[in-house]
Amino acid sequence: MNLMPRCAAALSLLVATPSPAPFAAAIAAPVVARGGGAVMVAPLPALAFPPLSGMSRAASLGLSAPVLGPIQSPIPQLPSPLAAAPAPDSRHASPLAAASLQIEEMTAEVEAFFKASESEDKASPESSRALASKVFGTLTGEQTAAAGVPAAVSGRAPAAASNGNLTQRKMILTLYQVASIFSEQYAPIDWKKERFSVDLKREYGNAKAAILADPKITTRRFQDLLTAFVAAMRDYHVSISYHSTERTRLPFLVTGAEGKHFLAYIDREKLPLKIFPFRVGDEVVAFDGKPTAEAVNELSARLGGNTAETDLRLAELFLTNRRRGRGDTNIPDGNVVLGIRGQDGKLYKVRMPWDYIPELIPQDVPVRDSGLLEPEAPQVESWAGDSRRAPQLPVENLKNLLGRAFTDAIHPLARIFADMRSEAAGNPFLMGARKSFVPRLGTILWETKGNDAFHAYIFKTPDGRKAGFIRIPSYDGDSKKTARFGQIMAKFQKETSALVIDQVSNPGGDLFYLYTLASHLTDKALLTPRHRLIIGESDAQWAADLLLELVEKQKNLTRAKESAKEETEEEEKEEWSGYPVTQKFMLLMVRFAQFILAQLDAGKRFTPPTHLWGVDDIDPAPKAAERYTKPILLLTNALDFSGGDFFPAIMQDNKRATIMGVRTSGAGGAVKPYSLPNQFGIQDLSATWTIAQRADGRPIENLGVTPDIAYDFTAKDLRTGFAPYRLAVLRALAGLISGPKTTP
Repeated sequence: MNLMPRCAAALSLLVATPSPAPFAAAIAAPVVARGGGAVMVAPLPALAFPPLSGMSRAASLGLSAPVLGPIQSPIPQLPSPLAAAPAPDSRHASPLAAASLQIEEMTAEVEAFFKASESEDKASPESSRALASKVFGTLTGEQTAAAGVPAAVSGRAPAAASNGNLTQRKMILTLYQVASIFSEQYAPIDWKKERFSVDLKREYGNAKAAILADPKITTRRFQDLLTAFVAAMRDYHVSISYHSTERTRLPFLVTGAEGKHFLAYIDREKLPLKIFPFRVGDEVVAFDGKPTAEAVNELSARLGGNTAETDLRLAELFLTNRRRGRGDTNIPDGNVVLGIRGQDGKLYKVRMPWDYIPELIPQDVPVRDSGLLEPEAPQVESWAGDSRRAPQLPVENLKNLLGRAFTDAIHPLARIFADMRSEAAGNPFLMGARKSFVPRLGTILWETKGNDAFHAYIFKTPDGRKAGFIRIPSYDGDSKKTARFGQIMAKFQKETSALVIDQVSNPGGDLFYLYTLASHLTDKALLTPRHRLIIGESDAQWAADLLLELVEKQKNLTRAKESAKEETEEEEKEEWSGYPVTQKFMLLMVRFAQFILAQLDAGKRFTPPTHLWGVDDIDPAPKAAERYTKPILLLTNALDFSGGDFFPAIMQDNKRATIMGVRTSGAGGAVKPYSLPNQFGIQDLSATWTIAQRADGRPIENLGVTPDIAYDFTAKDLRTGFAPYRLAVLRALAGLISGPKTTP
């Protein structure tokens, strides 16, 4: 590779100074197939809501509607799935008799066993074996292991009945595997203990007790326990998902403002106005028999209690889009009944079917075990180790090594969010949407085309100046996107007085792509956050492979010097997610590799703060013409995750932009996927392997980025297409612009 001589030169410098620091379009058809009716709309004169202005007209659909009873009592607080389970029955804690018992007593006990048990022809094989084990123990006085194997065979104490059946024991082992990852490889655990009093041992013990309390526990119940365990970390980077096809949705979105909830998006292809005579901004008073706020809060409570505003916004997204694969516990089918206050101020009841897809993945398949757990319960000392799904590529070149680096700063459910966007491509409230809910800010003078990588335009401000606007839907991109971003910034630099960046509802992405975009927004280096890392042998292997690869390339140093001219010509072509791979970059990367090896050699698996991958600052873009240097207003909201936290943190800490909107979610680290072999439908597990801190030492985790100018939705925003929001953005922008007006 052409960059290898530069890499070797970087290593040479370090050797010299080695100090390592379908909802269907025709609604009626699927409803009839399910035995229901089409969407029905009728007035609601008797609900226990604010007084109505008399009897309202019925929508002209020629349909009758069922009666929706009044909502008068609150929904009780749902118990935590990790609530302590009752203690196992002490009668099963030890063998029933000893050999010294009298014959009469043994006979009576054996007879009692048979009377209390199922008849032999109806009993399951497992219960029959258990019964035989009890009888054997009574008659002989010998203690038996859980599977009927004498304890002497294993040389260990017998497994008590409280260890559970094979399925329970397999579940406990899987639970332990998950818990081990958080015990050994979860970077923010100390911060979580300090801020939320998170107790891994307690959470594990509660989940284990719940498993043992239910001998007939189902796979879904176990998945619910795992979901709750993971949610207890209060970390948006922490996620567990399952193999499942079961999901359901409604073709609209509800969003809250000022204590009420409103229709924020309606899919008119599936809900045309003649069938659904309501509009964006109409209040949704009731949802499925309860006040909408209560339905939203119920979903929010299951998300773990992280950042309140973010939990509520996620719950609003999930209210009309439920997925078992995400861990949702209630996947409704049939019809939903809504209470909607129309434009005329009157309340209507609406019934429509959920677009439900059933579960096609077989459930509760008997677990398989070839003898490992059959004798007794698991006693695992350590399982997780280095369980990260790092692709073990052959060490061929530097690009392979860079490809093995974990640079993700993205919400782990980004794939599910992408599926949600594919189902409702026009919904501007979904995370990662190409166009967001941010309204047009003025008369458009220039705009990118619909197939462009970015939605961007130049508009005229109220005072006659020109300003730029660009939407960054995520930080998931490549060199083609970064090149296009640079071209747009070059145009904006020439023609505008200020820039508005829209990164609301941004799920994050690749850290180096983010760095590359930031490099086009400055003419000075931007300091990056530092991270404390959880490291292990796989990280050391990566670091060692990088150094060995560079040492090998030192042999070609003479050739590199001879081809220095060719190298200079091609230098700008080398990139990583659009970020230039220069000699300076490789020097930083080598120092980072040395840091990993030195820390692990010193016995430290949790490092002191360092710059991730060695990048301590972001240099301005190589082409000066592609650097935007004028004032920037950056729009944020509560659904900005990970990279959506890091970007505004970098811009704010370096005083490069003014942040406006709502505090970001506080997903403050880099995320890794972990391998989890299992028989309970677990698809993916992700956890945070770094915890980042800002320039002033504060963590981003759970705190997010507080905007310089606070602005949250109002009811008027939702009713008027965000007109008040637009005015607030323009006022903030005017405060940033100085100098003479740009000629229109």
